[in-house]
Amino acid sequence: MKTYSRMKAIRLILIFNLLFIISCSKTNEDTKLFADNGNPFIRFYLLVNPNNEVIEFPEISGGITASSFYDKQDVKVLKIPVVLSAANLNEPVTASFETSITGTIDLDISPTETVSFNPNKLVDTIFVKANNRWDQNTIQELKLKLTSISNSDIAIGIQNTSESNDELTISFSEPILQYTFESNRLEITGETNEDIFFKVNFPLGYFENEIDESLIFSFLNGFDYTLSKLNQDDTSITYKISLNESINNDDVFYQTIINLEDTDNYTATGNKILQIVKPIKTDRNIAVNTASNFYNLSDIFYRLYGEMWNDFNQDNVCEWGFFFAFAKPVVVDASNPNAILFDDMGTADTSDDIYHHAFQVGFRSNRADLTTNSFNLKRYFNNETNSFAESPGFDVMPAIEFFPENGTSTTNGTMLIIPQFLTIAGRNGNSYNFGLSGAGTYMEISPGIFELKFELKLTNDEIFGGTLTSQYLMYNTRDYPEPADINAPCIIDYDL
Repeated sequence: MKTYSRMKAIRLILIFNLLFIISCSKTNEDTKLFADNGNPFIRFYLLVNPNNEVIEFPEISGGITASSFYDKQDVKVLKIPVVLSAANLNEPVTASFETSITGTIDLDISPTETVSFNPNKLVDTIFVKANNRWDQNTIQELKLKLTSISNSDIAIGIQNTSESNDELTISFSEPILQYTFESNRLEITGETNEDIFFKVNFPLGYFENEIDESLIFSFLNGFDYTLSKLNQDDTSITYKISLNESINNDDVFYQTIINLEDTDNYTATGNKILQIVKPIKTDRNIAVNTASNFYNLSDIFYRLYGEMWNDFNQDNVCEWGFFFAFAKPVVVDASNPNAILFDDMGTADTSDDIYHHAFQVGFRSNRADLTTNSFNLKRYFNNETNSFAESPGFDVMPAIEFFPENGTSTTNGTMLIIPQFLTIAGRNGNSYNFGLSGAGTYMEISPGIFELKFELKLTNDEIFGGTLTSQYLMYNTRDYPEPADINAPCIIDYDL
């Protein structure tokens, strides 16, 4: 009964917040006007959070009021809601608005003069897109004003003594634009004409005429391919790589590296290096599904636990230090030779089936904007930022690959820290790329309890002066034996 009551309360709160977004007004007077079925009104309903970010559907916030002024600092398409607040609407309604531009900014505004409503549609949207960069030495501004409406019973703007929201001013500040690879590593099978897709994200938008692949990318190619732009939207561009040769020799490791470069107009952030690899193929029985011992999707707080040999106190005494990280399966395509079916979604349609890698596991925070502590990497540094946008390298996906003894053992084998480049940044804005690698063994030390024993290498010349090597133990449960001290160098922490 308690669970039902709590869920019912949550649903009621969500419904209330949604109604608040659609129909509530700036003051108690406005709310009363609507609640009492008073005179209906139309207004601009642009919501801006404290970070100067426009809130778009389906985001909701009951604590933000509509803005009459917005300082636009990105180049994404601006979506301006125009809301008709009416308890009962029995016929279609149109409203006219006018625009005026100060400065030389080139804007596409759609629709141009009229918004429309009907009993099933009480919100229309005006889209504003800047086509090119604008002159920062002069004022660049757009003003919109609601001027008329087809139903004279509907007021233009809120009828109160505060802001009526029938006018809206948009100023355009100089945008400081960034871009990042969506992921840092892709695996391929290596067949001729194989297509590989990757995405470059522009969180603040971009100008299409400024994107020149010969400037934004640099390459270290390990195989022959053709790169082409596939499609794009407001904040991302998808590229396709098509293999021009077969690189499916099972005994050879193939790799191409694409770097995202800083340019005059865009700063590379987050994942700046993309690895495209064809690993050495090892015969393994996917039915062993070693990776499944190291994650639990029924528990979102499931984690792997570890000990790291360190001297973070910097007192010349080495000791084991406890840490944990949220462990996740690695989702792969059905064509992956190590794919094992996780969920057929209860249908005969195979297109929506979900496959996991039978021998890989990764680490990822449960929150999209934050990071987990893969391999205790956060203890390497003193002033790191935990933001995924700036330090995606703290989430390592995939992170570990297992190689069962003889390809069939369910209890022991060797393990690899999957080589890759990690981007980690400091709170001071400094950002660095670190090379990650390592290897070790794993063993079931008691029924259902696995121990991983490995050496991890982290490389960066600027911060470390080379490569740091550290010793680790990891377990798939919190209940593991206390580790004995070892005779090995240990790790201290560093400033970013």
